[in-house]
Amino acid sequence: MKLGNIRPKVTEALLQRPRLLDKIALPGTQLTYIHADAGYGKTTLLLQYAKGRDDVVWMALDGKDREPLFFLQHLESSLREKLVQFEFHATDYIPFAGSDTFAAVVLSGLLKAIGSSTLTIILDDVHVITNHQLIDLLTEWVKSSPPNLTLIMASRHELWSSLFRLKVAGEVVELTKKDLCFSQEEAARLWGFFDEAAYSATEGWTLAIQSYRLAAEGNKEFSLARLDADRDVSRYLFNEIFMGITEEIRDFLKATSRLPELEVQVCNHLLNIRHSQKILEELMHRNLFTLRTSSTSYRYHTLFRNFLQQNDEGRGWEILHKAKDSCYESGDYGRAAEYALLAEDERIVHACLSAMAGEFFTKGSSRNLKRYFDFLEARHVELTPRVQLVKGIYLSDGGDFYQAEKYLRVVMPQLKSDEQDLYILAMTHLARVKRNRASFPESNACLDSLLPLLEGAPMVAWYGVVIEKIHNLTLTSQLTEALDLTIGMMNKCLVNGDLRIKGWFERYLTVIYFYKGDYKHCLQAYEKSLAIPQEEQDQLMRHGVGVYAAKAYQIAGQEDKALPLLDAELYRMRQLGLHEEFSINYLLYAETLNTAEQLNYYLGEAADFSVSDRYLNMAEDYALLNRSTREHWLFVKIWKACTEIFGQPEKTEEITAGILMLIQDTTPFFQTVAYGRMANALQVHKKNREQSIEYYRKSISIGEEIGCYAYATLAYGKLAAIYLEEGDEEQARSYTYRFLRLSRQYDHRYYIRFKPLFAAVLKQAAEAGIMTDYTRELLNYGGYTSVRVYINTLGTFYIAPDHERKSPIKIRTQKARELLAYLLEHREGVAKERIFNDLWWDSEANVTSLFHTRRGEIKRAFESAGAGNPILYERGLYRLEMAEIRCDLDALRQAAADFAWQPNFTNAQKVVEHYTGRYLNDLEALWAEGTRLRLEELFLSAAAVLQEGYAQSGDKSSARELTRRCAQMGH
Repeated sequence: MKLGNIRPKVTEALLQRPRLLDKIALPGTQLTYIHADAGYGKTTLLLQYAKGRDDVVWMALDGKDREPLFFLQHLESSLREKLVQFEFHATDYIPFAGSDTFAAVVLSGLLKAIGSSTLTIILDDVHVITNHQLIDLLTEWVKSSPPNLTLIMASRHELWSSLFRLKVAGEVVELTKKDLCFSQEEAARLWGFFDEAAYSATEGWTLAIQSYRLAAEGNKEFSLARLDADRDVSRYLFNEIFMGITEEIRDFLKATSRLPELEVQVCNHLLNIRHSQKILEELMHRNLFTLRTSSTSYRYHTLFRNFLQQNDEGRGWEILHKAKDSCYESGDYGRAAEYALLAEDERIVHACLSAMAGEFFTKGSSRNLKRYFDFLEARHVELTPRVQLVKGIYLSDGGDFYQAEKYLRVVMPQLKSDEQDLYILAMTHLARVKRNRASFPESNACLDSLLPLLEGAPMVAWYGVVIEKIHNLTLTSQLTEALDLTIGMMNKCLVNGDLRIKGWFERYLTVIYFYKGDYKHCLQAYEKSLAIPQEEQDQLMRHGVGVYAAKAYQIAGQEDKALPLLDAELYRMRQLGLHEEFSINYLLYAETLNTAEQLNYYLGEAADFSVSDRYLNMAEDYALLNRSTREHWLFVKIWKACTEIFGQPEKTEEITAGILMLIQDTTPFFQTVAYGRMANALQVHKKNREQSIEYYRKSISIGEEIGCYAYATLAYGKLAAIYLEEGDEEQARSYTYRFLRLSRQYDHRYYIRFKPLFAAVLKQAAEAGIMTDYTRELLNYGGYTSVRVYINTLGTFYIAPDHERKSPIKIRTQKARELLAYLLEHREGVAKERIFNDLWWDSEANVTSLFHTRRGEIKRAFESAGAGNPILYERGLYRLEMAEIRCDLDALRQAAADFAWQPNFTNAQKVVEHYTGRYLNDLEALWAEGTRLRLEELFLSAAAVLQEGYAQSGDKSSARELTRRCAQMGH
């Protein structure tokens, strides 16, 4: 009897996948279950994991393993090759076949025979196991597997439902098709190049990617190589998948092969059946290249769909035409247009465009229009006036304002009198054209002419027109008017009971507050807007807000959120083809990168401005395309000129004269920033101090006139630094106070980290008592503070100066000590009511008074160590500010994290060393009991690892000492 005990050999070049290997057999888990469609590299991944391990028992299962006796013989043979003594005989269990006790009896004998041997047991192709007794056996094995056994299974089917409870408990590591898919980077490394179209077709499918690599060997033209690889893939799918399924499923696959999405009710209607979902769910469960896109919608893998279309025997075309005609007749023009495009029916495509017209734009589905118009142009179809109007609006949406204007002006006079909604939409886009090809006043006049037509219209129609007016006001620095109009429209939405459109208007506050330099409200508006559904977000992207929020995040001190958000916004802009927004996206990307590199420069670290310069140049290129973005182009010129002052200080006068000429043509927002930039360049190079002060003041006055503190806030701080340097303390205090007040009001933080610029300002604020709490907060954020207090929690609870940790500082009462420990336990912050319930639950006194008295005791104890008040109150919560605190518990938790990741001797030793006593041992603190028990369990786990290591090394002295220590702690 030939059994699959032999580990397979792979002759193809393998790409090591450490990100997946690290997830296999994680500590504390009972099973690693890898499942995906055929050809996703499950066996290959297991080979990489098994390489170099001498404890691996490999079982390659096949159809014969469906029989319990054969499976047990296979298992016995595999284990016997690895174990010298193995008292397990498959034939002994023949009498139990078919019995309810089969799994329990076999498992008992199996585990007893294996004993304490350390083994990694790999079962490949577990999907062939269909016998319920064997599934029960394997399920129970997973549930009761001892620590010396590592179980790994690979399958084409999803995890057995009998193991779901273990999965929920975190005891099953599950790697799916999503994990196994090759990333773009992995595909490029394997191929030695990258081809976007080829990768998209594979969707990361390992077998297809390998096939493309093999076909391309020998310097074959890649397009020809892909044809060869696709033929290989088709043969594989035919033999491995198509021939192994039922006739019913084969017919279903053929019939639906040309549908881009498989919606259950549609499939039932088209195929005249009632169980489409059952078939699709079976395909999903068996990992047969079917993906669920919603609760009732599915789609096929791209290459699998191509394969089905090659083998559908005309059935797919028949169903596609039926779907197209059915949708068109029922008025579902959007879906009909999609089916017609696939069926290459230009008549229906054109008819659907005419029927839908404005719906493409009001429902946010205009991205499909390029495909439709490209198709009609290739077929030389003459467009009716109504479809020409759709094309004009589509071109305006994409930023091609020259072509858009031609279509709009020719066709709009031909609109019928009963098509007012379409007329308003077209005029709104004509206003966009005027903004980008003529002027803002002409654009506003066009929009204003539409307002009388909106009376009685739904709020969504108001939004389409008014948001363009708000956008125009914002871009021309009429910020108060923009804000008033936006709030007015939000109120109008409330009166009309339309909260959805109110949310749309409120979303744009992100942009207005950004231009006002109010980053606190900017981010509040942005984060609130994230509740808007994704499909609506795409519809609103013509006026992007995320890029402004990204820069606001940086300035507000949440800089880790900035670049990921910028990348996401740029990707969406490119996907949607919104070219009008490109220049501001690139400009703010350059600004964000440049600011980060400036910080490196000021802190004496290496700074590289090349990437920000590249984005700056891209912003300049796109800014030239439209009238509305001319300010961006001028600002880029000013930015580059200011940079020249750093490189050619001897030409400062000539360069500043040129900048002043450019500033005259920009909007007030860019003027305030430009004057500030120019003043900064002069200040850094100590060129013409009086002129630098003048430009900072100019930046402030222009900004305050339009209600913009984007640079004015910073300018107050810069002027404070100048006056401090000159010894004018009165002026310095005045400007410092204004700088700090505005910084707190509008959440300006990031520049505080520029220590050479603001260290003296903050030092003066701290010494003069200017906004004391906020100054301390900024000092902490900017990294100006040092650790001053040490808190000991393991054993006796006490605080001490960080430099004298054995010299406790007295906290007057036991309850104040407990309050401090409680806040340390709840660092995320805790409401006052919860504190009262946990600490003063049995008190009949005035608990509020007691609480504030104990806070005062803690504050005084910290002040005696030179630290500030550690208890902060923010957003209704009390929390401990840890900036000046060091705690022994943090060191233990770091050691615990290392031990959890790698429970080896070295990491166990660190845990034991840091665990110096029972957590809060001298406080009753019932609220801390959970943490106590977890830390004790951690210590005992680490101690067990150490004892095992001492036993193996024969270090009896250390073993005795550890035993004595455990006994002292009551363990």
